[in-house]
Amino acid sequence: MNDIFQYIYFIFLLLISVSLLVSLITFYQKRKNHGINKYDELVIRTRLWWGMAVIFCLSIAFHPNVSLISLMILCFMALKEYFSMMDTRKQDRRIFIWAYLAIPLNFYWIYIGWYGMFIVFIPIYVFLFLPLARIFRGGSIGFLKSVSVTQWGLMLMVFGISHLALFAKMPEITRHDVTIATQYGALMVLYLVPLTQVNDVVHYMVSKKFGRRKVLTAANPNLTWEGFVCGVIATILLSIVIAPYITPMSLGFSIVSGLIIGVTGFFGTLVVSVLKRNFFFRENGGKVAESKFINKIDSLTYTAPVFFHLVYYYIF
Repeated sequence: MNDIFQYIYFIFLLLISVSLLVSLITFYQKRKNHGINKYDELVIRTRLWWGMAVIFCLSIAFHPNVSLISLMILCFMALKEYFSMMDTRKQDRRIFIWAYLAIPLNFYWIYIGWYGMFIVFIPIYVFLFLPLARIFRGGSIGFLKSVSVTQWGLMLMVFGISHLALFAKMPEITRHDVTIATQYGALMVLYLVPLTQVNDVVHYMVSKKFGRRKVLTAANPNLTWEGFVCGVIATILLSIVIAPYITPMSLGFSIVSGLIIGVTGFFGTLVVSVLKRNFFFRENGGKVAESKFINKIDSLTYTAPVFFHLVYYYIF
């Protein structure tokens, strides 16, 4: 219990320091640019970090189901936002209901520790069921678009993100050492999420200030190669610093993990950016709706599943 409160103390001390730093940056930016803050993304992400920290601390201090329910709600809101960005018809909305119903089932498999069902439920069973639900209730017009974008949404916004909830269940699904899984399983979230967020923030800051070479202008003009390289380096360095305290990783494994999180986080941001501009752009030429959830978890859609399976097969 003492170790738990030490983690909570460290988390909030770090967040207070980050919040003060962001407040100073915001203050000087507004003063320099006549009330305009060019780093609004930092303010938004800081609020997100506070929310994540509160949920995580409640989870480790009281019961892991707190984070399970919170993540289920997050997946629901992200999927809802995903669907709201598309031009849909009545037939499409019917299949969306089945997609929403898949969320509590997906998290139920996690709750009972049935890893085998979780890992195949959305990729296989829901994938096979959605076309049938669409055909019998909505006919064949627009069939491919409706089914494919629904499955894409479930894979990214639900299946990918829900891997975060599996870390707390590691003692039940471990393949190797129950003791290590019990000691470090839930803490791996405390390792993964900060690394993913640091990668995003460093990429954003460097691209904003020094970025010259755009990665894919048509998809996301804010992504640059300079930001990508600096983000990956910062992620590796942070991994080396915090891994010895909250993970059982060796130095070499922490370097590899930091590299993988940095690269996959970039891929997640890039893929979601492309999706938003190809599938979600309204036919009448209007702009894509502002995102409250998807933009904040886009990188986690890739880092969460990839990192989970990395440590699950090599550590746990």
